[in-house]
Amino acid sequence: MNNLSPAARRIIGIWLLTGCLMVFFQVIVGGVTRLTDSGLSITEWKPIKGIVPPLNEKEWQAEFALYKNITQYKTLNEGMTLNEFKWIYFWEYFHRFWARFMGIVFAVPFTLFILRGWLTRALLFRLVPLFLWGGIIGIYGWIMVRSGLTGVYVPPIHLSIHLLLALSLFAYLVWVTAWVWLGEAPPVDANTAPRWMVLILILLFFQIFMGGLVSGTRAGLAANDWPLLNGELIPKAIWEMHPTLNGILKYDASDYWIRIFVQFLHRSTAYLIAVMIALFWWKYRSAFTVPTARLAVQLLPLSVCLQIIIGVLTVINCVGKIPVFYGVLHQVGAMLLIANVVVVLYHLRQKTILAS
Repeated sequence: MNNLSPAARRIIGIWLLTGCLMVFFQVIVGGVTRLTDSGLSITEWKPIKGIVPPLNEKEWQAEFALYKNITQYKTLNEGMTLNEFKWIYFWEYFHRFWARFMGIVFAVPFTLFILRGWLTRALLFRLVPLFLWGGIIGIYGWIMVRSGLTGVYVPPIHLSIHLLLALSLFAYLVWVTAWVWLGEAPPVDANTAPRWMVLILILLFFQIFMGGLVSGTRAGLAANDWPLLNGELIPKAIWEMHPTLNGILKYDASDYWIRIFVQFLHRSTAYLIAVMIALFWWKYRSAFTVPTARLAVQLLPLSVCLQIIIGVLTVINCVGKIPVFYGVLHQVGAMLLIANVVVVLYHLRQKTILAS
């Protein structure tokens, strides 16, 4: 990066920052798609032809006929009107369209940067995984949809893996963006702070995975009180009922054990992350010398508290159905917290970041 002109570095940085915002928006659209039960409305994967949506009544009827053949329509939506189908189709179509659009936004400038000789070996080494990662997410997205065509909903395990892949890509993209804007990071200093933040980030990824299971199993409908779970601090059902994984391998509304278990684990991990961030902030709140690092550390308690508050609001509003607004907002909070932690962790790799 040192041999790049400031102008070239700024352009590449803006490109990457744009990519962060686009992935951020894509995860939001994905959340709306999931919570409005729109994900199975398009039953075929047409990477090229699928760019163009139905343009006339005949094409709409053909798409609707395909949807009528799957289990979700026969079980939940029989009698749905064409206009109602168009609404759920819109969200799945837009989710796929935005993914294709992101591919263009990443690929075209990337090619131009190569032609201009701006991509150093170090930068190229960091950018190539973005394309591979994005391709894997797209392919797995179709695997996820296909797995749900024979059931009422997408299996929670596939939903959770897809979400984890998307947010891990987001975290990596934030890291690469920080590297371009702030410079190359030297080896980690010999102190406990970086390891602490790595552990927090690992717990966040685990929490995302569990959050995907909570969403996929609709666990909020099994217990929507707080701070207790159906009036219990630790639900007795966890050890009194027979444990089963059926509810995450395929959607099963009758699998109460898995619903209560994943929600209990999701809540418990949230409390653990909050305590760890509070302790980190208390120990290092005055130790950072770089302004951007100091700001990132000061924002950590706000980020985690905001996410917990949104999580609580989501749970207590799970009455009859999952609240789309709060569910999507909770996902937004997760991305903001991840970005915050990644920026702090990146700064901890700078040799001069901590005051002596």
